[in-house]
Amino acid sequence: MIWMLAAALLQAAPADDEIVVMGRRLQALSVILSRDAKGKFACGLSESSGNPAVDAQLCRTAAKCAKQGKVAADAMRSCIDARKPAILEEFAARVRSGKG
Repeated sequence: MIWMLAAALLQAAPADDEIVVMGRRLQALSVILSRDAKGKFACGLSESSGNPAVDAQLCRTAAKCAKQGKVAADAMRSCIDARKPAILEEFAARVRSGKG
């Protein structure tokens, strides 16, 4: 019984480490959103988070912020930063469920 608990704890540690690393990456990166002549959004990141799903969520968030009228740099940054904790929580749930 104790070995099962120890094994579970050993497995949890790498997941927690991965979540902490992702949190740091999210904190450090910036989203760059532009719009072409036809009005289509183009999204770029200052660097990848290392997870395509997280990168896509950040870009969707930026587009949503822009559609809400948050077009000034500070307003856009605040809008995206407000969503980063939820993005991290969603990532953590995927990692803990083994779907990282």
